Amino acid sequence: MGYSIGFEHVLNNRPTEDAFRTLEGWLRDEKASIRSAQPPNRIEATHGRALQPMGWKRDAKKTMTFELVQQGPNVLVRVAIAPPILNISDVTSREDQARANWNELLAELWTRFGETDAIREALARPPVDWSASRTKGKMMAFSGLVLLGIVVVVIALFPQQAIYAAPAFGALGAILLVNGALTVRAGTKGLARQREA
Repeated sequence: MGYSIGFEHVLNNRPTEDAFRTLEGWLRDEKASIRSAQPPNRIEATHGRALQPMGWKRDAKKTMTFELVQQGPNVLVRVAIAPPILNISDVTSREDQARANWNELLAELWTRFGETDAIREALARPPVDWSASRTKGKMMAFSGLVLLGIVVVVIALFPQQAIYAAPAFGALGAILLVNGALTVRAGTKGLARQREA
């Protein structure tokens, strides 16, 4: 498997067989398509809508691989979530958002095992540092702004020579600026949701 985001969760006092059945039922309720299953230790399914172009969203198409390992009376669940090849670049550029969204999705699964506070916990303590994410977004937006500024100056000073390089560098600057602004926005929203929970 190529790029994926991993999660681990421990289910207390539960046999692997029971955990597998509950997991399989949740996947069916989520309308996921089970690709392969090796009861009671592994199940792979595709989840989400194919028409969701934003690969980091909860309802975006993705492959979820669950491995269940019995550890005494508990079960360790390892989850690897991989976006389709066409969405990998979107997910890597917004990995924090993908990790938080998919963690909330998995929290719905953990409630099936009697963990009533799982969703609130996923919101209160996401596996993401939203402050660091905002800082990264600000740096990205600033870099895009600087690059666009340089492009404008080069076009003004050297219009004939700039005609070849300006479109590419201008597009790169615009992409950095927009992605940075969206990352800042997501970080701000994430911090607000974290405070509310």
